[in-house]
Amino acid sequence: MNHVTIIGNLGQDPEIRYTQTGTCVSNFNIAVNEYYKDKDGNKQQKVNWFRVSTFQRLAEIVGEYCTKGSKVGVTGQLQQRTWTDKDGLNHSVVEIRAREVELLSPKPENGGATKPNNFSEPNMPTYMEDEIPF
Repeated sequence: MNHVTIIGNLGQDPEIRYTQTGTCVSNFNIAVNEYYKDKDGNKQQKVNWFRVSTFQRLAEIVGEYCTKGSKVGVTGQLQQRTWTDKDGLNHSVVEIRAREVELLSPKPENGGATKPNNFSEPNMPTYMEDEIPF
C-alpha cells in the first residue's frame, strides 16, 4: 500500500505550469512540524519538508487558493522521479503525488474562520462539513 497523509504549511507560493498538451501541474513544498522531548526533557521542534505535485483541476485549485504559509492537508502517494540534467548528472527525488488537498487556512477575503474545503483529483471540489472531528 502506498498512501501518505500530511498536514503542514506551504513554504512558498505554488509553482504552476502547463505541459505541452495543456495539462496544469503544480509543485509546492510543505513544512510539517514535529515536536519531541530530548533526553534532558526539553521540548524540541524539527521541520520536515515534503515536495508535492498535483495535476489537472486539482493543480488549478492549488494555484488559485494556496499561497506561502497556507495550511493544507494532503493525501496521496509517494512517487520517485529520476532524471539526468544537462551536465549528465543523475538526480532522484521522492515526492507526494496528491490525490486530495484540504484547505485548512481561512479565506483571506473575510479574515474569519471557515470550514475546510476538500478538493480531490479528478472530481470537482467537495465541501467538508460534519466530517470534521473537532
